[in-house]
This record gives sequence, structure tokens and C-alpha cells, in this order.
Amino acid sequence: MTAEHTTKRGLAYTATDVRAPWHGNTRPVVFHHGIGTNRDIWCDWLPEVAAQHRVVRFDFRGFGASAVPPTGHQWTMRELIDDVLDVADIAGSAPVHVIGESMGGTVALAAAIERPDRFASVTISNAGYKGQGIGRLPGWKAEIEKDGIAAWAERMMPLRFAPGASDARRLAWFAAEQARAKPHVVLGLGALLAGLDLTAQAPSLKIPLLILAPDSSPFVPVRQASELVELIPHAELNVFAGVRHGLPFSHAAEASRLTRDFLARAERGEAGRTRLS
Repeated sequence: MTAEHTTKRGLAYTATDVRAPWHGNTRPVVFHHGIGTNRDIWCDWLPEVAAQHRVVRFDFRGFGASAVPPTGHQWTMRELIDDVLDVADIAGSAPVHVIGESMGGTVALAAAIERPDRFASVTISNAGYKGQGIGRLPGWKAEIEKDGIAAWAERMMPLRFAPGASDARRLAWFAAEQARAKPHVVLGLGALLAGLDLTAQAPSLKIPLLILAPDSSPFVPVRQASELVELIPHAELNVFAGVRHGLPFSHAAEASRLTRDFLARAERGEAGRTRLS
């Protein structure tokens, strides 16, 4: 069963429940995408994750069918954390699993640090925990103002995907969706991310954390994942060799299987043992 709705905070979401009866007691999963895409980035994850969990995918504020703040909007982590909590409340009253990619992963991590009572586990993919060291963000403003959002989006594609990382139809969809992004939304979120630093808060996270890290992202260096494991020793880390920033889209099958297994361990209370692979 699949249903599409909009929250009171203006966030468009899709709720999917196709679990077999024997998976009826598992916790729901909330998916949070990053800058420039929409909730459909997770479609290829559904065969693995939705088979065992009720799934709620939502459009990041400013993207897809969600509300678009006006030009000059003051973006804050408070607003974005509240958005995740809003969707978590829709997913279920008990703690839920949250999976986020890129800035969506950063927001998911921040939300879980602040409200560990609402989350059973956190999975982040190609996501940083601090703005310092994230590549290319400082140049976005000049690029978009000079050449426009379509040219920016085109230049982003080889940074997200190595040659042959995915088939042409999937990449064409991704490119078209990215080109529809609103310039003021991209720049506002980029500026917010650039100034973020969760270093002091990260060690307080006690719930299971899975980190999926590409080793060739031009945005989030793989050392951020290693640093995060130092801050959160019970985190599980999986590094994908030769993969760029579009990891959850280009490597959806492998990433979703790893995450499915992590969620199963989290449900059994066995997740949170550092794994390096």
C-alpha cells in the first residue's frame, strides 16, 4: 500500500507499507535526500528496505513537491531538524530508523543527536558532520550567479557519478531533476551546511549509526567518515572504493543491502559494533 500526502509543515511525502505479515512488528524507516534531488532518489532502495519496514520518503524543504521558502529565507538547522521530526511523527509514535544522504544525512544525524528518543538508528550516506573541509561549496554562489542553475547542475553530474556508474536513463532523470532546483534554495542550504559543525555534539549519540562513505567524493572527503568513527566509536563504517558523491543512487543495490542488514541488527539490539569494510 502506498499513499502520498503533505504534512502540516508543507512537506510532501510518500508512505509505503508492503511488508509481509511476518515483518509486521519492525520499526518504520524515514528517508531524507540531499540538495538537488527529491524523494524518488530512494526508489531502488525499496525492494530491500520496504520489504521489511514501513517506509516514509519525503521531499526536502525547497525541493520536489514540498514547500519552497521565499528568496531571502533564513535557513536554520532548527527548521530542518523540526522537519525530520515532523515526518518521524507521521511514520510512527515509537522510535523510527532514519536514513539520509548528503545534507539529508547531516540533518538526520543532527536530529538524532538532539532527539535520540525519536530514533532507533541512523544511517548516513556521503554526508559530512561539519562544513569545514567540504569541497566546492564556496564556489557555488559564483557559479550559479554567473552561469545559472542549469549549468551548475550539469557540472555537478561528473562530480556525483564516475563514468559508467549508472545507466543513461537513470542519469538523465537525475540531471533533469537537479536542474529544476531553485538557486536561492541551493545557495541557502549550501551556506548553512558550510557553517555547520557537529564535532562537540557527535559523541553524545548512543544509538546505532551506519556510515556509507564513497572514497572519491569531491565534496565530502572520506576522512570525515573516519573522524566520525573516532567521535562515535560504536559506529559502523563501510567505504565504497572508486565511488563519487552520488553513492546512494549509483550504488543503490549494494548500499540498500548493507543498510537492510544493519537495520535488522539494530532491531535485534546487535548494531553499533565498529565495522570497517
